[in-house]
Amino acid sequence: MAYNGSYPASMSPTVTETLSSSSHVLSASLSSLSSSVSSARPSANHISKTYRQASTLFLTRRLPEALSTVLPLITPPPPPSDEAESGSAAAEPAPIARASRTTRVKVWSLYLTILNAIIELGPDDGKDAFGTQEWRTICSKVREGEVWEEIVRNGYHGVEGDVDSDVVINLYAIPPPSPADHFPQCRRSKANPQVTVPRFCWPTHELRC
Repeated sequence: MAYNGSYPASMSPTVTETLSSSSHVLSASLSSLSSSVSSARPSANHISKTYRQASTLFLTRRLPEALSTVLPLITPPPPPSDEAESGSAAAEPAPIARASRTTRVKVWSLYLTILNAIIELGPDDGKDAFGTQEWRTICSKVREGEVWEEIVRNGYHGVEGDVDSDVVINLYAIPPPSPADHFPQCRRSKANPQVTVPRFCWPTHELRC
């Protein structure tokens, strides 16, 4: 049969199979990418489970373990090593920044409660539980107002006025290691109109705030 120079109306089986195979590969790649992105971001269930674990550790007075368990929830994850080296990595927020309001309040309140318990250990028990340097570092973190900065930066995208009022109130429930320790936070609390300024920031302390 002579070839007349025209192509058949339908594609050959080989071309069809190739396109079909490519389509499946692309679909599988997109599915894998979606799955990897989802797994990189802790789910609400993961946050709740981690919160319960940290709560149990706190209730059994295992303070170092409780602190190390809750920290990943309130700390931004490091970027992949290849992106970090190239400087092209976009900052990934802490898991808590994507949580619901109820979960945010619960996790931050637990973190603050743990810090409070650590400070109340005192130098001797604090040294036994954490080591002298780490215990002093935690106390300094509270004293210098760094906890407030941490909450705003990691939990509320840097917007002080967005901090949940219950979180601010729980922050002020932490007794400072010395009377003046919380005063830097008195100034910062004024940025949040939802919260009544704590008693130690009232006019009798206004000059020191």
